[in-house]
Amino acid sequence: MHPRVIFVGGVSRSGTTLLHRLLGQLPDVVSLGEVCNLWGTGLRNGDLCTCGDLIASCVFWKEIGDRAFGGWDAVDLQEMRRLRGSIDRIRFLPALLQGKRSGAIQTTAAAYASYYTKIYTAALEVSGAQVVVDSSKRAPLACCLGMYADVDLKLVHIVRDSRGVAYSCTKNVLRVDSVRGATLGTASPADTSLNWIVQNLALEILSRKGVSTRMLTYERLIEDPVGVLREVISFAGLSVDESAMRFLSDDHAVLDAGHSIGGNPMRAQTGSVSLRLDDAWRTHLPRTDRLLVSALTYPLLRRYSRS
Repeated sequence: MHPRVIFVGGVSRSGTTLLHRLLGQLPDVVSLGEVCNLWGTGLRNGDLCTCGDLIASCVFWKEIGDRAFGGWDAVDLQEMRRLRGSIDRIRFLPALLQGKRSGAIQTTAAAYASYYTKIYTAALEVSGAQVVVDSSKRAPLACCLGMYADVDLKLVHIVRDSRGVAYSCTKNVLRVDSVRGATLGTASPADTSLNWIVQNLALEILSRKGVSTRMLTYERLIEDPVGVLREVISFAGLSVDESAMRFLSDDHAVLDAGHSIGGNPMRAQTGSVSLRLDDAWRTHLPRTDRLLVSALTYPLLRRYSRS
């Protein structure tokens, strides 16, 4: 039986962390965070799980590694990073989206995706959940999973106003999972705009290729979190009792600690967390940058704003 997976796709700083945290509060759902980070900083640099333990020694993740691979030590991280560099890059999107079932790109995509399939399967076994959530975001990975993996995939494509993403990407934020004081990194408004266009378009095309997809906006998620979460629950085919939604209201969510990978500060917050629209870009993003991002992303921005 193929593991049931909700993949949260989109551009960095678009609300993917918030959505994965909300989904992770639901019964029969296990939310893993950004699984793609395992192969880079996660295992190699000794990053932290949100429980506070190193990923490699966290009881939850250790058992996943044991079941999936016979232990994390059995994973050839150098080979995994080679695979990732050979397929999980923007430049490979055209070849991935062609959907061919033979050839070097497709063979690499299937090999790369097989690692994730093993992790998802093991996570469901360890947690006893029915559905796993991966908020890795990346469009190339979504293509690998949607077209070349043995998973029952539901893609939730979340979009945020490009100007909000651009402003957020100018801020250098400390990663909550790093023991070395690493940051999330920054990008120029122009680079962010191009990435916003390419990744969102790729996820749209993937939905037209037959991958079951639900598109939503960060702004609407903040405006109506309860209603949007219900839509995602229905889309994913989850059976959730109304009492299981009591953690969420129109302006806050009560979040438990979990076992999540990724460095966004919101990933580690617990207790009552305020839900409010982050639109600081309206006053803090310089006018020239705001005009540049608006011009570069206008066609998609206009269409998404109606969603």
